[in-house]
Amino acid sequence: MSKKLITLSVGLIATTLLFGQKDSVPNNSKSITLDDVIVTANKIEQKQNTTGKVVSIITAAQIQANAGRTIAQILNEEAGLYLPGSLSNAGTVPSIYMRGASSGRTLVLIDGAPVGDPSMISNEFDLNLVPLSQVERIEILKGAQSTMYGSDAIGGVINIITKNKDQKSWAGSYSAGSYGAQKWDLQHAHNFGKLSFVAGIENQSSKGFSSATDKLNTGTFDKDGYNNKSWFVNLNYAFNPNWNVKAYSRRSSYSADIDYGAFKDDKDDQFHNATQLSGFALDYKKASTHFQIQYQFSTQDRQYLNDSADRKYITFENNQYWGKSHFADAFFSTAVSKNIQWIIGSDFRYGSYHQTYFSISAWGPYTDNFKDTFQYQNALYTSLLIHSDNNKWLLEMGGRYNKQSRYGSNTTYTVSPSFKIDAQNRLIASVSTGFKAPSLYQLSYNSNLKPENSFNTEFGIEHKSNAVFARAVYYNRTIDNGIDYNYIDYNFFNFIQQKVNGIELELNWKASANHHFSANYTLMNGQETNQNRVTTTDTVTYNYLLKRPKHSGGISWQYKVSPKLDISVSARYTSKRYDVGGYAAPDVMLNYYTIVNAHVTYKLNRRWMLFADGQNLGNDHFQEINGYNAMGRNIMIGIRLR
Repeated sequence: MSKKLITLSVGLIATTLLFGQKDSVPNNSKSITLDDVIVTANKIEQKQNTTGKVVSIITAAQIQANAGRTIAQILNEEAGLYLPGSLSNAGTVPSIYMRGASSGRTLVLIDGAPVGDPSMISNEFDLNLVPLSQVERIEILKGAQSTMYGSDAIGGVINIITKNKDQKSWAGSYSAGSYGAQKWDLQHAHNFGKLSFVAGIENQSSKGFSSATDKLNTGTFDKDGYNNKSWFVNLNYAFNPNWNVKAYSRRSSYSADIDYGAFKDDKDDQFHNATQLSGFALDYKKASTHFQIQYQFSTQDRQYLNDSADRKYITFENNQYWGKSHFADAFFSTAVSKNIQWIIGSDFRYGSYHQTYFSISAWGPYTDNFKDTFQYQNALYTSLLIHSDNNKWLLEMGGRYNKQSRYGSNTTYTVSPSFKIDAQNRLIASVSTGFKAPSLYQLSYNSNLKPENSFNTEFGIEHKSNAVFARAVYYNRTIDNGIDYNYIDYNFFNFIQQKVNGIELELNWKASANHHFSANYTLMNGQETNQNRVTTTDTVTYNYLLKRPKHSGGISWQYKVSPKLDISVSARYTSKRYDVGGYAAPDVMLNYYTIVNAHVTYKLNRRWMLFADGQNLGNDHFQEINGYNAMGRNIMIGIRLR
């Protein structure tokens, strides 16, 4: 462990203990506690301080304080998360790297149901398809979570919980700003006795900037625009105090102008992406007993359309993908004694996709139709939550058996203990395994692929008092049998080994009723054994992970100037990192960057609020992805109805 890391760790812990001795917060201030109710850790409602797992919450208040931004941009500021593409031109699909795990190794849930695109290379989900205005809160569960959530949860789980309030209200907003960006949304909630609903629509558009970097400063690269339309409906019916059913449907679709590649402009290349999710969840809750049946059907529709008048060889290109997914889950949880909660469940997943390709070039027309292909998997999982009589000791133990239609079966397990040192401090730890099933796209190349396997450990300390929450966590993960593309025989293969370890430090301090400070720092050390990216003929171990910084961190200050005026200022640092330099070319180093953001809200009255949001106020010039531009100074000004 480096001297810098030791200093940071000791500094945070010392600061935590110092704050813990001092309770200067007025009684009417909001406390910083770990008493929030979460559902993502074990699928049941529990207090955040009753699990040994590392859980973070982005609250409704935080989401409101970031109006004008995207989900990806908010997640990008969390410890242990890095999302290249979140600060690029609108319409760029952001990757999700949690604790260094590669893209497609962090499972995204919407209201507890997994989402992904079976036609994508790694079954990734495009966060552009979830407008921030439709989100109530986000729960982030770090570390391997395959025992409860199955495939893809190697780095962790992000559960996006949408708005579903039982009340009568209208809400909406309009904002405009840099790069010709405009956004408006409108939502309505109502209840009719036992039946309640929330529905909303949204439209986002931007004239944008050139996605690709004009390396030679020709001044000929055009702007790449973006337009996103979405709607959602959530229905709830409460049969009685114990039984409830929820039905929902949502659709998002967008079009984005894209460029030909890194450092390469294109005047008429477009990307279209759309998804629709529909489903229901039946719940029974009484005392410590919880039973749920959930089903979701989703469709994905992607198209790359290039009417390439400015291309030398291909004059027309149309590449279309269609995918569909079924997810069904049932679980039962009950107290088998006063100290033991038991969870048992089963889930079923099905995914399919097909593709058509047509192009016209100097050699004539070419057509290729990829036949419809599918895969499915069944799983049985169980978990025990055990606590001592005085609640000092907590222990979670669980396992999953997974059977897949292509590669066969595999198992995972989780052991997560925690110990309360005193009223303010507790130790947490976890040992778990995870897996990622090969995607349909990868299996279409190589039907003999096996799932990736990971082994994960973590331990840390958490402190909470009336004014302070602080956490320091060390984690370590090894991935074997990793899947990547082989440039020798042009096929996917199981070969990669990845080793990652690091530390996450987090601090939230409610200094007074009007001042709130927060800070976090992430150290991520990564090593990967893979095919040599320059020669493509041998194996090499890289002591870094592409696109993922070794150091990142941020600070923020929120100040309530008056009952009507709130301001916040934040800064985020991202260290140097490597990216691909091109085919059979050395990797390139991308420079570090620091961006400064600010947000201001002013309440005109109890219904109307003005807001202004600024990102990269210093107009720092940087690249998240080699060959592509990131945003410069970006200002959004708007009005919101509550």
